[in-house]
Amino acid sequence: MTETSYCSWCFEHSTHSLFERNYLQRNVYRCESCRNLTVECRYCKSMATAKPNPDEKDWEAEGFLNGLKSSWHSELCAEHDGTIASFERLGDQFDELEDYGAYFERDSFNLKRAATTGAFALAAATVVAPLAVMGGPAVAAAAGKAGLLGAAGTGTAIATLNGAALTSASMAAIGGGAVAGGVTIMTAAGAALGAQMGGVVSNSYFGSIKDFAIRKHNEGDGPAIIFVNGFLTQKSPEVKDWKRSLRGRFNDSPWYHVDWESKNLARIGKGLAASGGWNAAQAYALRLAKAGAVNAADLLNPLGWASTFKDILSNPWHSAMVKASMTGVLLADLMARTKDTEFVLMGHSLGARVIYYALEALSTKPDRPVVRDVYLMGGAVGRDDREGWRHATGAVSGTIHNFYSDQDDVLRLLYRTANLNFSAPIGSGPIEYTSGRIANYDASELVGGHTKWKGAFPDLLGLLPDDGEPSAPAKSGPARPRRKDNGRYASQAYAAANPDRVYYDG
Repeated sequence: MTETSYCSWCFEHSTHSLFERNYLQRNVYRCESCRNLTVECRYCKSMATAKPNPDEKDWEAEGFLNGLKSSWHSELCAEHDGTIASFERLGDQFDELEDYGAYFERDSFNLKRAATTGAFALAAATVVAPLAVMGGPAVAAAAGKAGLLGAAGTGTAIATLNGAALTSASMAAIGGGAVAGGVTIMTAAGAALGAQMGGVVSNSYFGSIKDFAIRKHNEGDGPAIIFVNGFLTQKSPEVKDWKRSLRGRFNDSPWYHVDWESKNLARIGKGLAASGGWNAAQAYALRLAKAGAVNAADLLNPLGWASTFKDILSNPWHSAMVKASMTGVLLADLMARTKDTEFVLMGHSLGARVIYYALEALSTKPDRPVVRDVYLMGGAVGRDDREGWRHATGAVSGTIHNFYSDQDDVLRLLYRTANLNFSAPIGSGPIEYTSGRIANYDASELVGGHTKWKGAFPDLLGLLPDDGEPSAPAKSGPARPRRKDNGRYASQAYAAANPDRVYYDG
């Protein structure tokens, strides 16, 4: 006895063979694609998850986690429990980035969300998507066994592995997980990005990021410009400052603004703006950072996220850092789905963090990079993660331009305190990884604080050798630009090319 239907383990339209006949409850089947056990969804003919492949003895040692996985998902298929919007559209591609909306239109009603209440369920939906922590190993192993993830780092086909080796290799291939603020952030990697398994990740995060939207603000045939805000001073994101900076430099390109967590970002921005002077702003920033700090032990504990749910949900800074990471993963998958498009990314503050995580994911794509150039201002992401930045450069064909200022005390306080002084942000110093694809610009004499970055963006673009156009890789260096009579500042490369306009004393 067999059924042909979608599987909520591997998301393939596959054959399911009868494994266990039951009379008082649903029959149990085995998916011939991933070999995991399935049951029919309570509300449709698609298959819900039951138990992992019983032939994999290593899973038995993780009975507690698998029991939770089974109890959460076995009633409903992945469409009806809200994990994905559509089985059929998981691998879809877009002609243009703004076409992403149809990708997340649901084919089935999210019954799980309608029926679930309580603080724990809210936290799970808000911060930890279905692939994170508990579901991640099972889903990754299922995809690996189905042959969807190719070969392990050793060159061995993942589909030929079993047990812990299968799980480990599959987690590595799909991206595994990165800890952001004590929470595991799952990401698709390699060929999975922009494809079926990448769609599972992006579907998971789409419903978890409030106010997510991509809006087009200009038409053009050049590289698509994507700009991402950090802190806001109003609930509706202001894009006029970005548009003023782009005019005259990128007129031939389409412009896209990524909106995300606007209310939370506005809550932080208004608090900083209304603090009544530097001392008050400093105190407010310190309160935010301390409330968002995670105990160091939690960073090493794979279940440490459970104890941080309350802090994450209640503290706007901590929540925003986690959501920025998730937004970057989501954005990367959508970019990878957009056909024949090259991108230029621009981000301020936490917007730079969004871009960093997008680059991390995109760097694993087996084909050419889809990002031409990157512009980061006052970035709230670590500058000393050399391995991470090495990966990020693999996503660009041009240059990652990092503008920093040692006068951005708010960023320094927030970021360093929230990260227990383990890391410093790129917005207050140069990226420490040396690469021909990374250019650092000391804008300390041009930008006097965290709220001053976007207003200075036109002058920041003036630091570039060709006055703001997408560039070839520029030389990275820590030297500080000094003013000449015309009031302009520049990188060493720009100064050498324009000796009558700027000079260096470093």
